[in-house]
Amino acid sequence: MKYFNLFFLFAVISISACKTVQPVRPMEQYLQDDLEEKSSTINVPLKIDIRELEKSINSKLPDPLYKDESMEGDNMAVIATKKEDITLGIDSQMVTYRVPLALDIKYDIGFSTVKAVGEIALNFRTAFNVRENWELETSTILASHEWLRTPKVRLAGINLPVGFIANMIINQSKEVLTEAIDEQVAGNFDFKKVIEDTWKNMFEPMLVSEEYNAWLSINPLDIGMTQLDMTEDTIVSTLIIESKPKINLGGKPTNSSWRPLPLFQYREFDSEDFTLRLNTEISYEEAQRIAKQQIIGETYSSGKKSVTIEDLELYGQGDKLVVNTKLSGSYNGSIYMTGKPVFNRRKNSIDIKELSYTLDTRNFLLKSAGWLLKSTIKKQIQDNLDFLLDYNMSEMETQIQQQLENYEINDGVKINGQLKELNIENAYLTPSGMRVFIALNGHLGVFVTGLQ
Repeated sequence: MKYFNLFFLFAVISISACKTVQPVRPMEQYLQDDLEEKSSTINVPLKIDIRELEKSINSKLPDPLYKDESMEGDNMAVIATKKEDITLGIDSQMVTYRVPLALDIKYDIGFSTVKAVGEIALNFRTAFNVRENWELETSTILASHEWLRTPKVRLAGINLPVGFIANMIINQSKEVLTEAIDEQVAGNFDFKKVIEDTWKNMFEPMLVSEEYNAWLSINPLDIGMTQLDMTEDTIVSTLIIESKPKINLGGKPTNSSWRPLPLFQYREFDSEDFTLRLNTEISYEEAQRIAKQQIIGETYSSGKKSVTIEDLELYGQGDKLVVNTKLSGSYNGSIYMTGKPVFNRRKNSIDIKELSYTLDTRNFLLKSAGWLLKSTIKKQIQDNLDFLLDYNMSEMETQIQQQLENYEINDGVKINGQLKELNIENAYLTPSGMRVFIALNGHLGVFVTGLQ
């Protein structure tokens, strides 16, 4: 009896061992993540419209600009008002200001007070510099003056001392005007705040695709600027930003890499174009969600037998993507396929190449559900996975371009850019998703359109 029980137990174990309910699940494993993230250089042209500066100065300067109604000491009272708007121009590396003034003069000639009017233009020049803390520093000087209309009185034998009048106007108004110009530039264009806001916003993840829940983070490391230059009606420079940008698909990343604005430094650059090398990850959860929209509920038949796709799971095994497809119907359980993510340069996409059943799945199906091997289920899954990644990249390019058009950093300060091309440089698998290196090439600019 004892021997019979042992024999019976051995037989049960042997039968159980020969009976496989479904294929063995491939082990989840990943290659060492030792690919170094490349830093990127972003060259961002900065343009300040001096016509906006001109409007601001004209609207803010006091009028009259100079007023002396006392005749004590010099026997003269003078009121100087703006004859017309102050105009700005470019001269070498300086901004020039022409200030036309109308003069209302009273002159004590001893036995009477005479009146006269005249017009004079004062010419100023402003030099620009950037301090270590990114504050814009200006220095305005009076460069010259010219009489537009020499003041005269209608009284025979009386000549006004025009040289004395000019010196008095210049001496009395020079300090007022130079300080006022510098104050208007500093007060209406907070250059430091523009840079600080730009720097801060580059750490804030930016949604570039709602459909794919894709977020771009620039993650700046350092920032510098080229020398200020003057051209036509614009003050120009270029911000040079070292960064390690990243795109996350599947959820907004946490902003954990913030660092304070570095001290100002002058830098040199070769081109206004930028190249971003993005370390981009598509989470398995997000890829599964989109793929399920395409294939969940699809039914495949062969004769009287059919199966319906109930669920899909994606994970990695070495350098291959494992696709766990859960079926119901004539066969209930999972089948496993593996394929390798490969960059397709012609389509600018990630293709899952050589998608095939795992050896254990194939052996299992040959014994219990061979008809599935002859169905189109494998091809349909591969086509949908290729479509998923290809469409992600195309949609991402479109969405990024839309975000680069007139993106407002602050009131009157906008980023405008043109994305020229998007290329994928490499692809590999991580425990959390499919990671790709994407190279974005294009042009960016920061435009100051308002100075209030």
